[in-house]
This record gives sequence, structure tokens and C-alpha cells, in this order.
Amino acid sequence: MTLTSQESDAACIQRGPAELTPVWSALAAKRQPPSIFLTPEWIAVARAHEPTQPITLAVGDRGIAALAREADGTITFAGGKLTDEQDVVASPGDEAAVAASVARWIASERPTRVRLEYVPDDRPTLDAFTTTLAEAGYRVTRAQQTVSPVLDLPDSYEMYVQSLAKKARHELRRKVRRLETAGAASFRFASDAERATVLDRFFALHRLSRGDKAGFMTLDVERFFRDVAAALAPLDRLRLGVLSFDGADAAVLFGFTLGRVIALYNAAYDPGLASLSVGIVSHAWAIREAIASGYATYDLLRGDEPYKYDLGAHDRWLARLDAERR
Repeated sequence: MTLTSQESDAACIQRGPAELTPVWSALAAKRQPPSIFLTPEWIAVARAHEPTQPITLAVGDRGIAALAREADGTITFAGGKLTDEQDVVASPGDEAAVAASVARWIASERPTRVRLEYVPDDRPTLDAFTTTLAEAGYRVTRAQQTVSPVLDLPDSYEMYVQSLAKKARHELRRKVRRLETAGAASFRFASDAERATVLDRFFALHRLSRGDKAGFMTLDVERFFRDVAAALAPLDRLRLGVLSFDGADAAVLFGFTLGRVIALYNAAYDPGLASLSVGIVSHAWAIREAIASGYATYDLLRGDEPYKYDLGAHDRWLARLDAERR
């Protein structure tokens, strides 16, 4: 059942995040595809690391919007730059009504500016916001912002390899053979007992990085990653993929799982082994393990790095909306 405008407006109220956690978690799990970035656990960590005023709206029991008010009054989705996907959370079929209700609530607050980022372009959210805010007197602009490549997983790893373009398939097999010939190589998802050690290795490898990646892992960013891991691990939603080479952990993938989706959030590799392609092989073997575990999607998240397309991913667009009061 879809909410009417009057029903959704009447139900749109501010609530405390803690009291909403059970219904919030249930709504996030129903979403297709599910996204870890829309769960209450992720938002709680993100909010702890962003200097904004939190606003949590409940639209009856059918939808939730985690928002933030910035220092200049701009209203955004909560999460900040380290949150790869932002959106309302709603029962299937109610997304447009929930988004419209949230947009009307925002308009009633009369902020000078509304800025929504990293919203999936294939969802009804931005259409609802565009129409509702324009009707409320806002000048609205909307544009595609970035891609978020995703890989649909087949029933077997061999089917996956065969699905790649001829050149990509040849290159992947060549790189795997080269690594296996050079030494003892294996891949695993870290156990709970070794999580702390693997996390430490992840940060250490990051700080060995070169180029643009070299300065990414500041102490503040490390604290964020550690807080995310601490929040998601007890729910069995953290996945740390580890490629070992000759007895040392040479690559660590920092990822999440929710439903049948496994998502890669970040990765770190030993730059001394770059010639052995430990990065691309670690992804290939993570995909192999994901297929064996019954996952349907390997989500490579934001960014158009070439390796994602070498792995066979296809683009999913995220979009941005800016609205200014006339």
C-alpha cells in the first residue's frame, strides 16, 4: 500500500534514532538491492564523525530518512563523504511517497539550501524531491554525479570467468598463474579471532601506498574505519578479505555484506608486489569465494577505476540534487 500525500505528511515526525532501530533495520533489509550505508548502524558511526546536526524522520512505519543540518542551515542526507550511497529507507513500493513526505517536511523548515548527494539515479527519490521542492518554491537542479560499478554474480566461478570479455579473461588468468607460479598464494575471509590483526595490517599496507592513495589513511580516517568495523562485526556484516603470499598478508579488502550483496569499500596492497598483480587477483578470489557462499552481487561502490571494468562490472549511476529557495 502506498501512502497518500496527506497520510505521509501526517506521519512524518522527528524521532530518536535509538527508538527507530528495529523498524529501521527491518526496512533496510527489505530494500532491493540492500545497502549497508542505509542501516542504522552505519549512520550512527557516520554521524559520530561528521560535525552536523542530526535529524531523523519517521514516516509512519513505512519509511525513515536520516538527515543532517550543516552549520549554514543546508539540509542533506546524513553520512558525509565517506558514505557511498544515500537515500530514504522505505518499504518496497512506498519509496516515492516517503521521499515526497520527507521533501515536504524539509520545505516546511524553509532551509535556504537542500543538497542531496550519491543518491541512486534509478530510485524514485530524486524525482519525488524534485517535484515536491519545486512546488514549494525551490529552484532545483539535478545531475548525474558519479558511477558505482556493480557485478552480477553467476552460479559458478568458471561461469564468471567465461562471462568476461576475451581480453579481460585472458589477462585475469595470466595474472593468477603468474602469482601462483611466483610463490604460495591463498585467499580467505578473516575470522573473528584474527580481525584485529588483519585490521592492523590493512592500515599498515595503506600507509605504504604511493601516489594519490598515500595520504588517504589519516588518523581520523583510521578511527572511522575502526568504528565501522566495531559496529558491523558483531552483526556478521564485516568482511575482511585477505590475500596471503609466501606467508605474509599482501592484500586486505575491507568490505561489507547485507543480504546477498557483498560490497568492497576499500583495499590496501603491498606495493612491493605490484608486479604480481596482488590487487586484481585478490578481487578475483574474493569474487570466487562470494559465489561459493551464495552471494548474488559484488558491489564495487563509487568510482570508475579501470580494474572494476576489467572484473566485468557495469555502471550504476549516483546523482546529486541541489535546491535553493527562491
